[in-house]
Amino acid sequence: MSDGTLSIKDSRTGRDYEIPIRDNAILATSLKQIKGPAETANPADKVAGGLRCYDPGLKNTAPIKSSLTWIDGEKGVLLFQGYSIEQLWDCDFEDILHLMLRGDLPSLSQREGFRQRIANAMRDIPQSVVDVVRSFPRSSPMMPVVMAGLSCYVGNQPDSIPANRGGNIYHGNGNQVDAGIIRTVAAFAVVVGLAASHLKGTSFCLPSRDRTFYENLFVMMGHVDPSTGEPNHTQLSCFRHFGALSVDHGLSNSTLTLLVTASTLPDPTSALISALASAYGPLHFGASESAFRVMTELGSPDRVPALIKEVKQGKRRLFGYGHRSYKTVDPRIRPIQKLLQMLDAQSNPLFAVAQEIDRVASQDEYFVSRGLKANADLYGQFFYTAMGWPPSFIPLMMIIHRLPGLMGHWRNAMLSEIMVYRPPHLYVGPVEKRAPLSAKL
Repeated sequence: MSDGTLSIKDSRTGRDYEIPIRDNAILATSLKQIKGPAETANPADKVAGGLRCYDPGLKNTAPIKSSLTWIDGEKGVLLFQGYSIEQLWDCDFEDILHLMLRGDLPSLSQREGFRQRIANAMRDIPQSVVDVVRSFPRSSPMMPVVMAGLSCYVGNQPDSIPANRGGNIYHGNGNQVDAGIIRTVAAFAVVVGLAASHLKGTSFCLPSRDRTFYENLFVMMGHVDPSTGEPNHTQLSCFRHFGALSVDHGLSNSTLTLLVTASTLPDPTSALISALASAYGPLHFGASESAFRVMTELGSPDRVPALIKEVKQGKRRLFGYGHRSYKTVDPRIRPIQKLLQMLDAQSNPLFAVAQEIDRVASQDEYFVSRGLKANADLYGQFFYTAMGWPPSFIPLMMIIHRLPGLMGHWRNAMLSEIMVYRPPHLYVGPVEKRAPLSAKL
């Protein structure tokens, strides 16, 4: 039974409190009724406002309710709207987007409707977006190019910006929400295509109304067979399969960032831009790129023990190892390894380095005692490099797969009661006015 009552006795006052438990959680604001004596308290503690929770990193605070993703970290279970990775294995982008927005997989006509709407939206490309993307040096990493391109998209759609329209557009308006999602998904694919073709020095090809989302993405990126101008069938199939692994992952940092931004009611593209900035850090989506660069630095398996030693000494991080959600094997690893075989990714000399990291760390008491195991980033990087993309492309290609989840979270926020994120903090500085600077002089 997960519902009940939490009995609390405050030793400061001797008072007893009964706090309701629902879904194995208490409402944080229920603690505000627990008030300590103000006479002897530090004014910074604000005891008159009631008891507060201190939770660095939000390790045990749930700010939303969601039906999108279920993670059982103890058993290695990962479900999206009740569907497993295996059930979504052959689904295309349009199927998964419909699932995360509407709660179930689409019919053939619903999928085709999504495909057509996205493909049509992709065709509307402002020239200024093209100019902005192409203004970047070809040595630039991909992420800042994409963020700039998306910002330019927003600037070309002033009627989609709530503040520019004088107030709310999306919250509570399902039609505007769905239209905004289509625009954002299409814009993201176009900008990634423009950025990839520019950075690689290849021609940008316009998307087609007759192609699927992934097909158009590959064509726009110039990621095609030179002899046919069409995507490689095996690579396209593997990329679609990888999408079943990466739909969503609960309140990851980038998803929370998107929701914090969304709580102020901007347009969905701006919310996505904020998520991209968060995702780019080496402790999030940037971890795969970081792991690849570390392995490149190592070069061979015989240098792995020295890396592990430095990690245990606190001198370095071991990217691709350990995960806050999983205490067992990351359920995404086995399917990733299957895809790596299809792409012959094991032929990459660095793959042996990753295997050695996994072998050494899995037998080391330092990692075993902490419940740390390999996560998807340790091997996922080889999927993207086997596809022929440079390391700086990896975070963006990962986010392509995460788009359905991000848009699902944004849609839920827009169609639910919303509150601006403004958490309190524990102040630990001085509480008396300091002497003026002139008095000290």
